[in-house]
Amino acid sequence: KRMAASAGSSLWEGTSKFTDTGGGATDVVAVRHPSGHIMCSSFHAQLPRLTKTEMLGCRVQLFVNNLPTHICMVLDRENICCFDDGSYKPGPTELESLQLRPGRNSLRYELIHPCNNDRRFSVKADLHLWMPHDKVVIVDIDGTVTKTDVAGYGAAKLGYEYTHQGVCECVTNISRQGYKVLFLTSRAITLAQSTREFLRSIGFANGGGGMPEVCFIST
Repeated sequence: KRMAASAGSSLWEGTSKFTDTGGGATDVVAVRHPSGHIMCSSFHAQLPRLTKTEMLGCRVQLFVNNLPTHICMVLDRENICCFDDGSYKPGPTELESLQLRPGRNSLRYELIHPCNNDRRFSVKADLHLWMPHDKVVIVDIDGTVTKTDVAGYGAAKLGYEYTHQGVCECVTNISRQGYKVLFLTSRAITLAQSTREFLRSIGFANGGGGMPEVCFIST
């Protein structure tokens, strides 16, 4: 791979064609309160725009660890998922019904087509169950993991080596000391999956063993 000399305009302009349009979902953090109740961050997901059919109000079923749940969300005009009351968080009873295991749980939002029950459209994320005493280290991506916050995402897509050396080793050491690692970014939610793949590629670069278990949230 080539080393980018600078975050020049040609590099930045070349990233525009890599903007995802296939929807995406941010991870969810759930914490079991000492009282026993589970509280969580928002279930923030946007389904892909792959059809001209009006999808407003269509149901989206949640799958946890590849098992169907009784929890459904609905689509708004921007194909963003929300619950029936307009919020982005399920109630405590619904959270308990998910039977989450400690640590990472897989999460899938699956669109149910109103006419033929077609389920081709879905997005994936992770749902992390943490304990109230868990310690968390929050890591920015662009400008911290990458060498610049301007072209950090596009540089990797264009074949440039544009991440700081030792990122995976640093995150691994933090995890081994008992901390939860949360990657926080302002990238669009439609870039969520490609950003996860980018983080994984850092972990396996140069023969590495991969990133430890981390959480990814887009603001």
